[in-house]
Amino acid sequence: MNVSASVRAVTILLAAVAVVAGCGVSKSKYLSATTSAEEMTAKATALQSSLDAANADNAKLKEQVSGMQSSVDQLNTELAKQKAAVDETKSAYEGMVGQLKGELSSGQVEIQQMRDGVRLNMAQDILFKSGSANLDKEGKELLLKVADELKRQNYQVSVVGHTDNQKIGASLAAKYPTNWELGAARAGAIVKLFQGAGIEPGRLLTVSAGEARPRASNDTPEGRDLNRRIEIRLRPMETESQASN
Repeated sequence: MNVSASVRAVTILLAAVAVVAGCGVSKSKYLSATTSAEEMTAKATALQSSLDAANADNAKLKEQVSGMQSSVDQLNTELAKQKAAVDETKSAYEGMVGQLKGELSSGQVEIQQMRDGVRLNMAQDILFKSGSANLDKEGKELLLKVADELKRQNYQVSVVGHTDNQKIGASLAAKYPTNWELGAARAGAIVKLFQGAGIEPGRLLTVSAGEARPRASNDTPEGRDLNRRIEIRLRPMETESQASN
């Protein structure tokens, strides 16, 4: 029997007491029965209040559980996206390593798997002659192998031209007044080759760092050799909403 039914039962009991009272039951018995019925009514009312409060708490608990489940679902979705991104980066790294085994073993190329993509560093000397932005035959062949792998992916491709800090020679100064222009021209030549190889222009970026980001000291020939390089960064493509933020 629920609380509401108990209240009805008490009401009936009170009515019955009233009937009994009219039939000549003693006053003391009547008062005792009336008091007992009133106490039962009060208990039933209190129980109903407790039940209402418990139902309200249960509704809040269900709402909290639903909110927690939603958070768990969102977290699982985000984790799945992150795992997919990590797997994609690993696949891109392994594919690039497979394409450039010979160059990696000679030390002419370095490949690093980053948290958000892949980075290649390529010595300038295997791509360009000193002071030139024209790709050598060997450089083109190497970059076409890179392009073959890039076409299997959907990464944004940033080509960054780096130089040492040596001033441009007089014979080239009219064409490349500073290392900024030289770095940009070299990066642009590679992007042009990538586009010709079938990589979508919307994935390609040309950047010049000039002499601003050296890997080693420019005080030695060895350091300058390390600083003259082409860096190719592969990162996930930005969406329109990300680009506008």
